[in-house]
Amino acid sequence: MEKPIERRSVTAAQTGQEYVPSSKIRSAADIERAAAGVIDVDAKTTTYVVLACIIAASGGVLFGYDGGTTGGVESMAQFSRWFFPQTGDSSFYCKYNNKSLQAYSAIMHFTGSLASIPASYFTQHWGRKGSMIIAGTSFCIGAVCQASAKNTFAPLFLGRIFWGIGVGFGDHCAFIYTAEMAPPRWRGRLNTIVQLGTIGGIVVANAINIGTNKWIAGWRISLGLAAVPGSILLLGGLFLPETPNSLVERGYLSEAKNVLQKVRGTKDVDVEFDTIVLANEALKGMENPWRAIFRRRNRPQLVLAIAMPFFQQWSGVNGVSFFAPQIFAGVNALGSGNEGSLIAAVIVNGVQLIATIITVFIVDRVGRRTLLISGSVLGFAAEIAVAIVFAVAAGKNAVNLPFGASIAAIVLIGLYSISFGFAWGPIGETCSCAALHDMHGLAM
Repeated sequence: MEKPIERRSVTAAQTGQEYVPSSKIRSAADIERAAAGVIDVDAKTTTYVVLACIIAASGGVLFGYDGGTTGGVESMAQFSRWFFPQTGDSSFYCKYNNKSLQAYSAIMHFTGSLASIPASYFTQHWGRKGSMIIAGTSFCIGAVCQASAKNTFAPLFLGRIFWGIGVGFGDHCAFIYTAEMAPPRWRGRLNTIVQLGTIGGIVVANAINIGTNKWIAGWRISLGLAAVPGSILLLGGLFLPETPNSLVERGYLSEAKNVLQKVRGTKDVDVEFDTIVLANEALKGMENPWRAIFRRRNRPQLVLAIAMPFFQQWSGVNGVSFFAPQIFAGVNALGSGNEGSLIAAVIVNGVQLIATIITVFIVDRVGRRTLLISGSVLGFAAEIAVAIVFAVAAGKNAVNLPFGASIAAIVLIGLYSISFGFAWGPIGETCSCAALHDMHGLAM
């Protein structure tokens, strides 16, 4: 028999109001079922849910646009001659051998990983909206710094640092905001929108780079347009409501229920609101999550939560998605020069976008495990095959691949991108969050 939850009033210290949980939620198992969408929660497709999806996508776009535009901008001759004149074609395997250029690429990722640490604490204690505002503002400042750079590295690197802060906070709050605003039964599907926004941002950036590549100052436009997704996230943080979960965590129960009623489009939100309040009270009675996460009983979840994003990144996706123009610099199947490599980048990242869109609609029906295993097998085979093509077709001192090998490389890297869009991309993030759903701040 399931153990009933103690029925006690919950006091909102800030408002002086009390909320007595509804009798519809009677046990810890009821909380789990309601949170998972098993217990039906009346919810409509409201404007708030749609806007939450847009915010989630823009959070992913921050990271995706950065990667897509950076690789293309670095391959533009007008940009490299201005800031990195030592860069030059040495061989097929080493097109951009310049430590300053490599540091310019890496500093955003390094800063983003550091920023994610305070982002976790800030998002939990001061709300999701605050993190959205920080992320959007940082990305806009970073875009302005880089687009206005002239003859020194300082504005470029400063802008990349701001982008890193924006990505660290934006990637963190986007998942949480979407999960908490979405109806329980839609959360698995809507969380994939963040990954959809990431790859969508890469594709859009690749397409913009094709157009700006023809202009002397085109790289300024590519970098400056990064302010668009940043502005969307900033406006969302300024004008959209805080999530009910965040308000409950901080004791604002009356405001939380009002927001939940607006978001769900109905006054009948007792079941879901009871779930949020009681789950929050249960978490308050637990030990410090930093201690609990290392307990022996939590080791399986901890290992999964670390292993999934680790192997997601080590699958090589960032190298393909972000630096496709450099990878295809020696592939002449789509035309000579930089434009051909930019077109190849759009194709490779475009098929990943299509695969991710399909996954949004089939993930709940097919299952995460099936998609993850099949996608991993396809990606592994494609990476081995493309390595063989490069090894056989590119000689030691070769600068470009032969036509046939170029076509094969584009197809095989495209297959790898498809496998990532079906598996590790949208599913990797979701599984790591699900593994530590009771300690979501740490999981992110």
